Amino acid sequence: MSAIVDIIVPVFGMVLIGWVIGRTPLLSAEGLRGLTGVTFYALFPALLFRSMAKVRIETLEPDILLVFFGAVFLLYGVLMLLGRALGMGIGDRTMLALSGVFSNGVGIGIPFITYAFGEQGLVPLLMIISVHSLILLTFSSFLMEMDAPGGARRRLLGRLGGAALNMLKHPVIPAIFAGLAWGELTRLVPGLATPAVIDRILQALAMAAPPCGLIMVGASLAHVGLKGHWQSAALATAFKLAALPLLVWTLGRYVFPLDPLWLTVATLNAALPAGANVYLVAQMYGVGVARATNAVVISTAASVFTLSIALLLLGVQAR
Repeated sequence: MSAIVDIIVPVFGMVLIGWVIGRTPLLSAEGLRGLTGVTFYALFPALLFRSMAKVRIETLEPDILLVFFGAVFLLYGVLMLLGRALGMGIGDRTMLALSGVFSNGVGIGIPFITYAFGEQGLVPLLMIISVHSLILLTFSSFLMEMDAPGGARRRLLGRLGGAALNMLKHPVIPAIFAGLAWGELTRLVPGLATPAVIDRILQALAMAAPPCGLIMVGASLAHVGLKGHWQSAALATAFKLAALPLLVWTLGRYVFPLDPLWLTVATLNAALPAGANVYLVAQMYGVGVARATNAVVISTAASVFTLSIALLLLGVQAR
């Protein structure tokens, strides 16, 4: 129970504060874009760089990717079949599936795991984050393009290449690999280290990342609001918050056995609500916007309870 008080309350308390601020004139849509830019281009990169610089490459467990994305694509296929049974086109089915498997690993995941496990918990999370958007958004874009008119299909490779490049340009991804590379370099070159004054700046930025990220999430939800198609959004939410973490835990426990900490982090990441990229993709293609928006809002609200249950079942203790 202490884990719920010490982790869930601070995390979602700050999301609530962000939502309240987002409902007032204090944070307009333009102001939210500014806060998002600062958070993603300065605060999160500093946190991720410092965390990954302390990691040794040989301690990484690639099996976590098999566990997490094996579960993701299995449920993705199930949701595509369910969407077909409900009479949806390829585009709508894709948005249903993406809503049911795409985790908010950055905005909520990084603060949540940081508060729960500290920097050691960020390592497995960042392994997933480093390829999460690249794999899922590129694959979903492929399916969305297949549902587009013939002219759009001819631009398929160009659009997919552009999507993949944009994912690699995301400020979070370079920070992860830069930190990992810098950490290896400092171990190979005697006397090489991050200058103390630079590290203090990075540390100050890193400390601000979790609260600003959570406030940003809450304010974003305030500006998005609820839309239609809540029934299918609720279905996607059930897969996202219950089926996906259960499947990830099962694979990581019995099929590709993971270190206990890595298994716990992978399971909690799977239990996170749907990320904002879900409705951004829907808006880009003009397909399933209401369903995707509701999935993000509903899953974020419901995850307060499901993450609390997950913490109890996984035996996570407050730090």
